[in-house]
Amino acid sequence: MIEAIYDTNAKEFIESWLSADMHDQYKAFETLVHPGAKILDGGCGSGRDSLYFLQKGYVVDAFDPSDEMIKYASEFTGLKVNKMKWEDLDAKEAYDAIWASASLYHVARPDMAPTFKKIANALKSKGILFASFRDKENDFVDSEGRALTSFNKETLTSFLSTLGLFDIVALSERKDTRKNKQDEVWLFALLRKKI
Repeated sequence: MIEAIYDTNAKEFIESWLSADMHDQYKAFETLVHPGAKILDGGCGSGRDSLYFLQKGYVVDAFDPSDEMIKYASEFTGLKVNKMKWEDLDAKEAYDAIWASASLYHVARPDMAPTFKKIANALKSKGILFASFRDKENDFVDSEGRALTSFNKETLTSFLSTLGLFDIVALSERKDTRKNKQDEVWLFALLRKKI
């Protein structure tokens, strides 16, 4: 189970993710989200992004499947972080925006379309989704033993076109900013619910 990897290696993951520079992604996201919007931070990990959004005056809900991540994020942000996975999401038109930084790639390929449907259901009309994936054509297992579902611009565009639930606002690629991770490339997607 993926959460066991995070529970066992929580300190290393937290230190690594807190060092990532997300300034450009925050800025792009915030141009699409109104002040005071209600945001869901899914797979929130350390709570880094939840805290940023809270400090900017947004209303934030957060979840993570890892007990150790929940403990840290709750203390770090002051939020009650819920224990769940993306596949458990069952909210209906509850959020103006959903933030999925390095978390949706834990959803297995066969479960990706149903999960995106749950995300669309959880968003209000024309709601915004930020999602990041490792920028690769094929899924892979990383050095920590995590099986990761990956997309590049072409495969994500094709997936979203088939799904028919989101319009693409922007797709961008960037090398990882974390120490000793600069050889990794990320795909960042800003999407808007069609209706």
